[in-house]
Amino acid sequence: MVIDCHVHSMGNESAREIIEGMDAAGIDKIVLLAPPPGGFESWGRSLTMREASDGLAKVVAEAPDRIIPFTWVEPTLPGAVEELEYAIVDLGFKGVKMIPNHWYPTDEVVFPVYEKIQELGVPLLCHSGILFGNRDSSRFCRPAFYEALINFPKVRFALAHIGWPWVDECLAVAGRFRADAQRRGHPMQMWIDTTPGTPPIWRPDALQKTLSYLGDEQMIWGSDSMAAGIAQAGKTLASDRRILKSLLGGNADTERRWMSENVERFLGL
Repeated sequence: MVIDCHVHSMGNESAREIIEGMDAAGIDKIVLLAPPPGGFESWGRSLTMREASDGLAKVVAEAPDRIIPFTWVEPTLPGAVEELEYAIVDLGFKGVKMIPNHWYPTDEVVFPVYEKIQELGVPLLCHSGILFGNRDSSRFCRPAFYEALINFPKVRFALAHIGWPWVDECLAVAGRFRADAQRRGHPMQMWIDTTPGTPPIWRPDALQKTLSYLGDEQMIWGSDSMAAGIAQAGKTLASDRRILKSLLGGNADTERRWMSENVERFLGL
């Protein structure tokens, strides 16, 4: 089984075209992220959190066995906590996506969202690293800022893109959370979403560092595809399999953990 943990919705896709693309790519299930609320330049439209979640819910209803919905929370908008709870409790969404859009993960305005995520027991997928297609948002997305989640030890969260170009910083943060988990005697709460962001020339090195430092139990695989173009994720899948087998010496057990089992554990399935 292959589960893609990082697929974006524009809000105008049909379940049929998504499933056809998944089949073409050889992907069994996807985590589909709601469109961003509040307006992102690269999306070219502005939705409320309720509109974004309700639109995604209609798509998921047609293929609930293959599409795993995540709501997108913009914590600076009024009612963010209530809209988060609506998506998880009323719509049955399985997790939360956030990108720091001119706010820092350390800002206390975000803490009520973290608290609600912890209360609901769902995973959080966060952007980390440089952010293409937007204004100067990258300065808010450094991996080290997510150390603030040490204050919310029951929140399972993943940093996407291995924090590229701050790969070493991202892994250092993971090491911090690993040490904390060992000290407290509880499961590690941080995961690494290996979704590209790392250009091909740097990707083998980034994956090698992740495997060498963390092992293969905290890595989850994703493509960062758009839902309507998910068929293209097949190229990322083939490339990552080649890197794992030919360049990193990985085996079938590592591939299985990376591309399915770890994602299921992250999701709490």
